[in-house]
Amino acid sequence: MPNRRCALLLPGAVAALVLSACSSSSPPSPSASATSSPPVATPTATPLPPDTMTVTVVSVGVGTFDLAAIPVATLRTNARLHGAASVKVHFVTHRSGRSLGSLDSVAINLAPGQTLAVTADCTDACDGATSVTATVSVASWPTGIGAVFTTISAAYTCGPCHAGHGYGNADGMITPSSTIGAGSPVVGFAVCHNAAGVILGGGSEQFVWPGGTSLAVVVPVVVNAAPASCALGASTGW
Repeated sequence: MPNRRCALLLPGAVAALVLSACSSSSPPSPSASATSSPPVATPTATPLPPDTMTVTVVSVGVGTFDLAAIPVATLRTNARLHGAASVKVHFVTHRSGRSLGSLDSVAINLAPGQTLAVTADCTDACDGATSVTATVSVASWPTGIGAVFTTISAAYTCGPCHAGHGYGNADGMITPSSTIGAGSPVVGFAVCHNAAGVILGGGSEQFVWPGGTSLAVVVPVVVNAAPASCALGASTGW
């Protein structure tokens, strides 16, 4: 009998154990709810204040000797926040009220607020010119600019020298505002004035930058009279 009773009680004991095991198990933890990240603000460029994107022709002149004529225009960019890129000067020479030859300068670049005298070489077609007019075109107005040259005083030399129309050289050391790679093209401009500041003539010369921080240059000039002063400027690609 005792054995039979134990056998009868065994199934109940197993069921109790199963129920006990089920009741002692931990309840399932609630799954973590997905949280959305706060939106990230996208930075926006601050717009530049209004700028005056024009180039003014400050003064003009033309130097002549024999068949050579060198028209000159002093330019000033009025922009303060933009450079003027690929600027060209269109010259028209005149004599006795009629137009002679016309031509464009090489393309140059101007930094914000920069002043630079630009010349062209009009031989034969502008022979005997006594005056010149100049207009300007600008390809673009970038906010980022490259190397810039500050206009400097130049030494004028001649030989033979003439009291009237003649020719000579303007010598000086040009220095860029930032590094220019060796082999880069640079165009140098010279302008010469009388004591009253009137343009007597000028000239230009193209160079290959040899490297380094500065370059001694000699620019040939054509003038209407012996100048009181000359100046050198230059431009390079951006």
